[in-house]
Amino acid sequence: MSGAGVKDGTDVASVARGVWETRPARRQEDTKVAGVAGAIARRYALDPTLVRVAFVVWAIVGGGVLLYLLGWLVLPSDPADPVRRDRAFGAGHRGKAPTLVVIATVIAAIATLAPAFSGRVMTLVALGVAAVAVYLLHTGRSDLGVPGTPGVAPVAFSRPDESSVPVAWDALGADPRSWRLPTAAPPAPAPPVERGPRSVLTPVTLALALLAAGLAGVALLLGVPGVTGVWVPAAALGVVGLGLVVGSLRSRPAGCSRRGLVFVAIPLLIATVIGSVAVSRGPGDDGGFSGEQQGVGDVVATPVAAAQVLPGYRTGLGDVDLDLSRLAPGGPPIRTSVESGAGDLTVTVPATADVTVTCAHGLGDMDCLGRTGNAVTGLVDLGPDGPGGPVIDLQVRNGVGDVAVRRG
Repeated sequence: MSGAGVKDGTDVASVARGVWETRPARRQEDTKVAGVAGAIARRYALDPTLVRVAFVVWAIVGGGVLLYLLGWLVLPSDPADPVRRDRAFGAGHRGKAPTLVVIATVIAAIATLAPAFSGRVMTLVALGVAAVAVYLLHTGRSDLGVPGTPGVAPVAFSRPDESSVPVAWDALGADPRSWRLPTAAPPAPAPPVERGPRSVLTPVTLALALLAAGLAGVALLLGVPGVTGVWVPAAALGVVGLGLVVGSLRSRPAGCSRRGLVFVAIPLLIATVIGSVAVSRGPGDDGGFSGEQQGVGDVVATPVAAAQVLPGYRTGLGDVDLDLSRLAPGGPPIRTSVESGAGDLTVTVPATADVTVTCAHGLGDMDCLGRTGNAVTGLVDLGPDGPGGPVIDLQVRNGVGDVAVRRG
């Protein structure tokens, strides 16, 4: 008989069913917020610190908050834990998420998916990558960790009150006063945790990260070719990331020597991501960029003639203010670009100019000659007087910050 219809357990339906049937419980002992990251780490034998960092990264890219709240909803609390008042929402529960978590999940879903379906495709890509990561994690490590949904908490029987004197003889055992139910043995006290010597991993890593950031800053001040301002947080982040990897390979309890590094890595990661949008490429390999370029700092230009307009204006961390409203009439067509990794972009064009503009940005507000949204491509605006004014071809790109293209 042909085996063409037999599945090998790695199809999407089988993996999804396996993920659901072996989902772990959230335990109080490894709870930072709701215990989602700790439960996933325990299920697949991972370092919980790395799982928490992954949630932070996804929150920055898009969808991380929604993913965490969904994990809070579908992962039950451990029935072995006592009923507690939830630290975040003040609701006593066992196994069920508080009502406010459900409401927060709905709000997070709307806030995440509405922009995603309105042009912010990066969020959809991040959610797709998260689904692929879950698939690969389960197919590669399903036999590791502690699988299985926890069962019902055992019922503890207590001995009847001593004042209930049983009858002298009851052949059928019908009198409840003659019953003797077993009493659950008290749990053995947990052995004291023996703490070893304080780890030097965190202070040594922070010192090396500070040294790396200082060397990058010196290279920036000396004008070393290709070095931009984003190198400063990136160098420190590289050292901190190496420290997290080294810490995950040690035999000390999870998180004891890496918690401080995580709190340092998060702002460094944010600074590196938003700063690398425009300055991750050097002048020699950036597609022929020429013009005014800053690694860190503002760019302000007010040309009064077409010959003074540079081909491009770029900064990694800072604002760009380009005022073209003072251009003399009757000049040749102008083509220029304005870019920033993180900062506000403001471009002012003459009131009568014939403008072709493309605007794109990541996070922030955008007003591109009256058009809003995440992107405006190839917009032709001839101004209130119609055709016949100065001709300007404008490219505006921003990572984080507001974008404004207006008429002077």
